[in-house]
Amino acid sequence: MRRSARRHVATLAAAGLSVVLVAGAATPALAGGGTVGAPQPELAQFRVGTTGGNGSGAVLPNGNLVLASPSKTGTTIDVCVLRPGGRSCASTATLSANTVGGQDTFFGTVEVESIGSLLDIVALDCCNIGPNGAVIFTSTDGGATFSALKQAGNIASIGAATSAGGSIVVGSFSQGGLQVQALSPSPTIPQASYAVPTSTADGDTSLTTYHGGVLVASDNLTNTYVEYALAGSGLNTTSSYTHVATFPNELVTAVSGNALLTDPGGSLTGGERLRFFNGTTFGAPHRVPDSTMGDDGYFAMQEVGNTVHVFFLGRRDGYDVFQETTTDGVHWSPLHQFGSAIGSTSLMPVLGPTGAGLLYETAGVPLLAQPILNPQSVHVALAASRVKVGHATVLRGNSTPHLAGQTVTLDTLVGGRWYGVKSTKELSNGTFTFSVAGRTASYRAVVNQKPGYYQFGYSNAATLTAVP
Repeated sequence: MRRSARRHVATLAAAGLSVVLVAGAATPALAGGGTVGAPQPELAQFRVGTTGGNGSGAVLPNGNLVLASPSKTGTTIDVCVLRPGGRSCASTATLSANTVGGQDTFFGTVEVESIGSLLDIVALDCCNIGPNGAVIFTSTDGGATFSALKQAGNIASIGAATSAGGSIVVGSFSQGGLQVQALSPSPTIPQASYAVPTSTADGDTSLTTYHGGVLVASDNLTNTYVEYALAGSGLNTTSSYTHVATFPNELVTAVSGNALLTDPGGSLTGGERLRFFNGTTFGAPHRVPDSTMGDDGYFAMQEVGNTVHVFFLGRRDGYDVFQETTTDGVHWSPLHQFGSAIGSTSLMPVLGPTGAGLLYETAGVPLLAQPILNPQSVHVALAASRVKVGHATVLRGNSTPHLAGQTVTLDTLVGGRWYGVKSTKELSNGTFTFSVAGRTASYRAVVNQKPGYYQFGYSNAATLTAVP
């Protein structure tokens, strides 16, 4: 996991609008208006809470994002529902710990899981509630409202979760042996049995679903152990789990899909290793690229489709968050640098099926969300670079991916600043055209963002020269 959040100054001019954004807050427009460069105001961080503990999130089928984190006191869980592209909670909910016999608190990580039409918040309630302290709050309306607390199981702690076979599967942390328990998403009685995939002391734990089964990685603060339970096996039965790997002197960072990220020697100075599981064994380790400054820390990872998204905090880069992606561990995207997350100690990727979503900067003050959006590649060219004064020509462009109906704005450069001139719509094949007047000028095209999914796309500049 990682932190990060620099102050970004960004300007946006589209369809005649000129606004300056600083860390997501509007300020007066620049004198004279216009935009410079390719600002990305849609990537600015925003607050989703004042303070909280270890939380997580999920992307629902309708694109909404649900974030949950325990309060500072631990007696409640704060839930925030965000619409795609939203920068404030569309709705909130407060879930309370047990008060029978005394005031309980939530312990460990609050997990958010979506199964079918149900949205579940899972947590460990301690301690007057008794041995069945794994509790679930269920929502049938996407997180707007929740059921009362339901006792779900007797696992000793909760540090990770996934969903498999219609169950919510949770794993312990900081126990004498790893416990894994499959819970009903709508429990009527608590689950009374759990599996112990390894009796080795459990320090860190991460769970994921792979081919319908459960892949669980844990460490004893020295070595990493990985076990796998096939789809359809009894997830609360120890014998269902087969040991598939041991990685000496490496600690668990995360497991997601078929990707495992570990930290050699428990160091925060880089060198994370990425491996891929094939159903039986793991392939060779791949070193995760670092920033030029080095000395990174708090890695996090989520695999979406066949793309692995890795996040880390650059401690020598102002505690900024970095993101990079890979599909094979050999070829990596360039590092993308976001703002500073110095106030967070746990970065939680919450990405949807397109790879867009946000990075939840939890366990901090304040709780922040860093939008993670897909880029748009835009290119333009003039039909003729030289025309007679007063004669028009055509500027043609194309954008990838193809987002039919997206607004495309034609900008012209005046006095070192870009100004919107007119707009059109992107066609289904990603193309668009503009007629430009016969005068000497530089032009570019800006494809509008798709809130929650795609960034603004900025083209190259094309210069038209008018001759007598």
